Amino acid sequence: MIFMLDDFFLGNEAIWEVGQPDPVLVRQLSESLKLPTILVKVLVERGLTDPEAIMNFLKPSAGNLYDPMLLPDMEKAVNRILEAKELNEKVLIYGDYDVDGITATAIMYLFLSSLGFDVSYYIPDRIDEGYGISETAVGYLSEHHFDLMITVDCGVTAKDRIEQIKENLALAGRKMDIIITDHHQPDIENLPDVLALINPHLPDSIYPFDKLCGAGIAFKLVQALCNRLNLGNVYFNYIDLACLGTVADIVELTGENRVIVNIGLKKIKKCPNPGIQALLNVVEIGNASVDAYKLAFIIAPRINAAGRMGDATRAVKLLTSSDLFYCEELARQLHNDNYTRQKIQNEIYQKAVEIIESDPEYIKRKVIVVSGENWHKGVIGIVASMLVERYYKPCFVLSVFNDEAVGSARSIDGFNIYDAMEYCRDLLVRYGGHEKAGGLTIKKSDINRFCAKINEFADEVLADSPMLPRLKVDADASVEEININSAQYLMAMAPFGEGNPSPLFRLREVNVLEVMRIGADQSHLKLLLGTNQNPISAVAFKMGCLEQFIRKNGKIDVIFEVGINEYMGRKNAELIVKYVRMPEKLLEKNRILLKASEKVETLDIDPNWIYNSINNHLVNCDDIALSRQELAVLYRYFQKTGSRTYTRSQLFEIACCMDNGTVKMNYFKVISGILILNELNIIRYSYAGNGNYVIDIADVNGKASLESSKIYSFLHSLADAYEK
Repeated sequence: MIFMLDDFFLGNEAIWEVGQPDPVLVRQLSESLKLPTILVKVLVERGLTDPEAIMNFLKPSAGNLYDPMLLPDMEKAVNRILEAKELNEKVLIYGDYDVDGITATAIMYLFLSSLGFDVSYYIPDRIDEGYGISETAVGYLSEHHFDLMITVDCGVTAKDRIEQIKENLALAGRKMDIIITDHHQPDIENLPDVLALINPHLPDSIYPFDKLCGAGIAFKLVQALCNRLNLGNVYFNYIDLACLGTVADIVELTGENRVIVNIGLKKIKKCPNPGIQALLNVVEIGNASVDAYKLAFIIAPRINAAGRMGDATRAVKLLTSSDLFYCEELARQLHNDNYTRQKIQNEIYQKAVEIIESDPEYIKRKVIVVSGENWHKGVIGIVASMLVERYYKPCFVLSVFNDEAVGSARSIDGFNIYDAMEYCRDLLVRYGGHEKAGGLTIKKSDINRFCAKINEFADEVLADSPMLPRLKVDADASVEEININSAQYLMAMAPFGEGNPSPLFRLREVNVLEVMRIGADQSHLKLLLGTNQNPISAVAFKMGCLEQFIRKNGKIDVIFEVGINEYMGRKNAELIVKYVRMPEKLLEKNRILLKASEKVETLDIDPNWIYNSINNHLVNCDDIALSRQELAVLYRYFQKTGSRTYTRSQLFEIACCMDNGTVKMNYFKVISGILILNELNIIRYSYAGNGNYVIDIADVNGKASLESSKIYSFLHSLADAYEK
C-alpha cells in the first residue's frame, strides 16, 4: 500500500514509457485492413507495419512454420536417427529437469517409441547433479550401453563432459554417437565435438527464427523426421507439449513460437496429452478456459515441482503415460509437491530479505548476491525472481554446501546475465544460461570476490540513475476507441506472454464519473471513466486504498489492459487498471514540493528555484505560504490523532484529505506546518531516518506567537518577494 500511495502522488515506482506510433501510418493501416485504430497502434508500435505480416500475426497457422531442415546439422541428425532404427540400436534421450527439458524429453520419447525405437531417457537430478551433463551421468553412460544419445534442452556447453564420455567409452572398446539439440547460447570457442549440433544460435545458422526453446527444437526434429518418413502432420500430436515447454521457458511468443503456442492451446482445449489433462483436472481448470498464462503459472510450476522436490522423471512419466488413472495419481503427487515447494521457497525468501536488508552496502550495489547454508537448491531460482521483483536489481541466490555453492540468477532489462557471468568466468566452476536467467557453481571462498566483480561489470553496463522498472506502454488511447468490437479484435493478439505481452494503454487526464470500493473486503476499486456520452467501466484490483484520493469529476492518469466483461449474457469492454496516478502536472508539482520540503528546515531553499517553478506554472505562491487557518487545521488534526509515526505516503494522504477548496493543503505545507509547530513547542517531531516522521503532542502552556517562527516568516517572505 505504501508503494502504491507513493506512486499515486509522486509517480516514482516505475517509469512509464508510452509508445508513440506514427498516427498517419496507423490511420492508413486501420482503413486499408479495416482494423480498429487501438489495435493498429499496438501493431505499429511493436514493429508490425507490413499488411501481410499483420494478418499472419493475427491469424497464425501451420503454414507459418519454417522448414526444419534449415536448422544446423538437421540433415545429419535425421539420417543418424533413421539409421538407428534400421539397426535396432539403443537410443538414449538426455533431458533436463525443468518444464522445457521434460516436455522436450516427452516429445522425443513418445515419437520414437511410436516408431518402435529401443529408446529410454535420462533426467539429471536437480539437487545432486545440477543442470546439463553431470559427472554422475558420465558414469552412467560409461556403464550402460547406448548407440546413440540425443540431448534435449542441454549439451551445447558440455564440451569437457562429452570428451570424458568418449574417453571412457574408448577405454571400454565402445563408441556412442551424440546429437545435441539445445537453444542456450553457445560458447563458440568451446563447442562440443559431436555428430550433430542443432542450435539456432550457432553463427552459421540460416534458420529464420532463433527464439525456440528446447521443446520447440525437439518438436522441429520430430517434424523433420515426419517429413522424411512421409508421416504427414503426425508431429502435431506433440504440439501441446511443445506449447507447454514454450510458455514455461519464457521465450518470446512471437514468430514460430506464436504458431506453436496458438495451435498447441487449441489441441489442449480439444484433446490434450493425458498428463496435461490430469494436471488440469487436479487444479480444476476447464479445458475451454486454458490460456498461455494458466499454463505458465499454474500447470508449469507443478511439473517443475517434480524436480524441485524429488524425482523429475515422475513428470516425464506423467507426460508419456496413456494410463489415465496413473496420470491422475502422479498429478496429485506433483500438486502436493508444489505446495511444499511454495512453503520452503517463502521461508528462504524471508531469510534472504533479512540478510540483504541488514547489510548497509546492499543499497549501493547494483547486483544482489545473497547466500545461505543448505538452502534448497530446487527453489533458489524462484527466490531470485522474487527478489528481482522486490528490489528491481539482478539477483544471484547461492546455496552453500560444504566448500561449494550452487546458484541461480535472474535479471532485469538491460543486464545480460550470461554476459555478466562470462565477465566473472575465472571465479566460476561452471555456469550457463541466457540473457534473463542463469545458473552457476562457485567455490564458497570466492563468493565475496564474485559479488565485487559482478558489481564491477554492472557499474559499466547499468546507468547511475535510480534503477526503476520501465513499464512499456504501447500507446495512448481515447475513451472513444474502446468498445466491445475493439476489445474482441485485441484478443486476436493472444496468446500473450514474453515478447508479446497483453497490450497496455494510457488514458491521460481522464475524467472520473464514479468511484467506489468493491469486493468482500473492499480491497478493489470500481471506476466509471470518460464522459456521460462515452462512459467506460474500469476495475482496479487491490487498489481500494486509493478511493479517498480519486475524486468524482476529478482527473487521473491510468495504465490499463482492455478486457471483456460478460454479465447476464451481455458483453462489454472493461478496463483492467494496472496503475493509477495523479495527472503528470500534479505529479511534477508534488515532486517540486517534496524537494522544497527537504530544504525548508534549514531555510536554504533557493528563491530563484522557487520563482522559476512558479513562473513555469508548476507551483503557485499560495502553495508555499502556510496561512494561520491552514496551520490551525493541521494542528487540530495532529491533536486529534495523537502521538504516532507517519510515513511519507501518509503525509501526502493527510494533505490530500485536507485540501478541500476552503483549506489549500499540500505535502510541502504539511512538512512546513510540522516544523513550525515544532518551533513553537506545540508538537515535537523527529525524523526516523527511514523516511518516517515521529510526531508527539506537547503540553501547551500559554499562546504561541506565529511571528516567532523563523520558518513561517521565511515562507511568507518568499511569497511576498515573488508577488512584488
